[in-house]
Amino acid sequence: MESVHDNLQIFSWISLPEPLKSILPQGYTYLIKNFNELPPYQTSENFSIPQFELDAFVDINDKEKAQEWFLAFESHTKTTMPQSKGYRVKGNQVLFRENRHCIHSNKVKEKQGNRETKLPQSSRARNTGCTAGIHLRLERWRLETNYPFKINIRFTHNHMINSAESLSFRRVNSEVRKNILELFKDGHSPASAKYSYEDGLHLSAENDQELVELLADRSKNPDYGYVVRLFQEYRENTLGSPNGKKMFERLGEVVENYNLLGNGKAVLQEFDAEVGKSFILCIVTGLMCRIHEKVPQAGEICYMDASASFEPLNTSITLLYTSCAAGALPLGLFITSDELEITLEKAVSSNNYAYLRNYKFLKFLTNKNHQLNLLKTILPPHAFYGRGAQVGPAVFLTDDSSAERNALELCWPQGIRLLCTFHILQAFWRWIHDSKHKINKEDRVLIMGKMKKILYAQSDSEMNMNYVEFKQAFYNQYPLLRNHFKLLWERRRFWALSFRSILPIRGNNTNNYVERSFGILKDIIFSRTQAYNSVQVFQFITENMERFYKRRLLGIAHQRPSHTIAKRFFCPGWESVNGNGIQQTAIESEYLVPSTKDPSSFYVVNSTIGSCSCPVGMTGTPCHVSQDSSFYASLRTGPSSQGQILRAKSPNERLENCSVAEWK
Repeated sequence: MESVHDNLQIFSWISLPEPLKSILPQGYTYLIKNFNELPPYQTSENFSIPQFELDAFVDINDKEKAQEWFLAFESHTKTTMPQSKGYRVKGNQVLFRENRHCIHSNKVKEKQGNRETKLPQSSRARNTGCTAGIHLRLERWRLETNYPFKINIRFTHNHMINSAESLSFRRVNSEVRKNILELFKDGHSPASAKYSYEDGLHLSAENDQELVELLADRSKNPDYGYVVRLFQEYRENTLGSPNGKKMFERLGEVVENYNLLGNGKAVLQEFDAEVGKSFILCIVTGLMCRIHEKVPQAGEICYMDASASFEPLNTSITLLYTSCAAGALPLGLFITSDELEITLEKAVSSNNYAYLRNYKFLKFLTNKNHQLNLLKTILPPHAFYGRGAQVGPAVFLTDDSSAERNALELCWPQGIRLLCTFHILQAFWRWIHDSKHKINKEDRVLIMGKMKKILYAQSDSEMNMNYVEFKQAFYNQYPLLRNHFKLLWERRRFWALSFRSILPIRGNNTNNYVERSFGILKDIIFSRTQAYNSVQVFQFITENMERFYKRRLLGIAHQRPSHTIAKRFFCPGWESVNGNGIQQTAIESEYLVPSTKDPSSFYVVNSTIGSCSCPVGMTGTPCHVSQDSSFYASLRTGPSSQGQILRAKSPNERLENCSVAEWK
């Protein structure tokens, strides 16, 4: 403490009198002009409340810092002091001036007038006639001094400051408001946002006493009514209306801003029943663009599936995914309404009309085709690992949806369309168990077993042999089965594994990757809630979904889930291959690997493209032959690109996962 004048003393916060330490914020130096202690006030509950008056100056020299000091004063004292009178600063002498009163003052009631009280009998009476107040003033002529900011505090509260009732009237902190808005942005409803926020307070509290104070203080724990009003404000300002013209206007603004930011690309076609336009929104995020560019499987295989019930309008989301060691990764998606009020699109050329049987199917197919053509306009130049947006991937794997499959053929005619084997078997199982098809119960298992042998046959001869046996055993007895299976047999190139031996499907014969991705989308991205409208659906996909897959790729790069990947992709038994017998051919990255069963037999392995001439590895499936040759290649020439598990574990591949997750 330093004496400057007979009536003025300079105090650091640590040297202040105890009553002043409880109200003045730390981090400032105070010049005390007058400190007048008054008799304490006794409440009806027999609590003693200290009373005093203080005139002082603070080492603050601008308006912004003065406002920061007052906010710190409110937080330190756990009081709320609204402005009593607004002063218009005139001239250059007064820089800042405010007069404030306690929220429990009768001035609040005077400003409200004779407004009818909603709960006249409520025990939570805010107006207690409190006379406490504060006057703040910053004048230019005092800036030359070290303590220009003048404060006059009348600390004469007639109520407990830190009681649960008093704390319940405090104004919500701006940081708390931001945190709750972030929860709304992540898809929380008012109820779930409040629960999640309170749960965070519970976990952050160091002890029970702190927890009780945090939950009682409205500035840190808003009441449910405030959260609801904040959600309504957020919904109106950010998401627009649930449907209609205003919603599409807001969605158009969001899409335009997203494209301008350069984080990805999106294209919107608004719904218009008068001209036959359906609602279509196609999205390719920045992460999806990098997957197209840097993940080789993006050019090999693409899974496609659709699901609905993501928002009250029941719009449908169609996903395009590929698969690699990191699991399923998105290549693009489009959102569309379920209404099929659309005319013929220019995207369907006249040469393709031979595929169409009737006008209704033409409308539905054209709708799907137009969605895909819109999506093609925003795909990156290096789409599908350099194959291009017009060529597409080598293989498509889908459900047995004629509209989707024919649309794929129209948009990407060079792509090979395969059917998910699980759905083929499931549909056949349901057919033979349908009582109207009159299949005897004792024959159902036998029929299903023969069907599996046909489907899983590794060669044409084996498949044809099983088909002949199937015909001889069941065709004469079951004419309905004969007619049904003839139709399946005509389409065998789409579902029989013998037709896939040279395709780069890497052992993937089902579209369970994309189906599980829908589970992630609903359970994690959308938090098992419906979005408010299509604007929020767009935000979930471009923000929440983007963050989820970034974390997944970084997790692979950090080798956190490596043990899980090893069990799935690392073929057991690769250590049994004789490494000394591996021979490198004249072609780079090509090796001759001896068979574990017959050492005189050799398989040709290309560790760059991930192929092996053995029965298992012909489609790129990880096998013990290719895995051992990849390990051999990594020892001699550095990390190889073959073998999804080795790709995930090599330093180069881990670095590549990082580059896919983030821009470089």
